[in-house]
Amino acid sequence: MTECNQSCVDVCVVPDCYNLSIVRGTYNRFQIILTDGDNKAIAINNDTVEFIIKDDPGGSVIVSKSNGPGDHSDPANGTTIFEIENADSLAANETTSTYWSYEVRRTNPLGDVFVHITGQFTVRPTI
Repeated sequence: MTECNQSCVDVCVVPDCYNLSIVRGTYNRFQIILTDGDNKAIAINNDTVEFIIKDDPGGSVIVSKSNGPGDHSDPANGTTIFEIENADSLAANETTSTYWSYEVRRTNPLGDVFVHITGQFTVRPTI
């Protein structure tokens, strides 16, 4: 039997937290730049990046957008764009602000998933 002298290193990725706010029933375009712990862009050429809005952290998915290889705006510099269409926020309350949560996650070709950004996603009523 061959002995394996391999050492493992635990990696902890702490997502950045940014709160977002939109108006119910409006179109919004979010340009996302994924970075490492040193704030340097991560190449996402072969990765899938998802923008997921949930009713609560760990709760039910309200909106899910996904960009795979070939869909990113500048993959060498970690940049991808997500469009939140008018209809995507219509499940929010019509008269008071609705507070959801969101996350941006990246899946590499090996199937490893990394959450890069999280935060509160507020949908304000139309004025």
